Amino acid sequence: MCEEKATDTLNKIVLDEDFIEEQVDRLLAWEIFVRHIRGADQESIPPSELCDRIGVHKWYINHLLEDIKIRFYAK
Repeated sequence: MCEEKATDTLNKIVLDEDFIEEQVDRLLAWEIFVRHIRGADQESIPPSELCDRIGVHKWYINHLLEDIKIRFYAK
């Protein structure tokens, strides 16, 4: 009974777009941290796979990098 409630809550969180939007930085940092701990941080990961893991659209990483580049060179 408790497992069912936990699973239901997890599914609601994973599918909740507002939660993902608020927590996307933490989810991305978590994936990077886990890869580092596993020793896979030097191996490439396709952007689409990373986006799938953190629950955002497949072009999110590309848009994020473009945004960082614009802010980095905006002097």
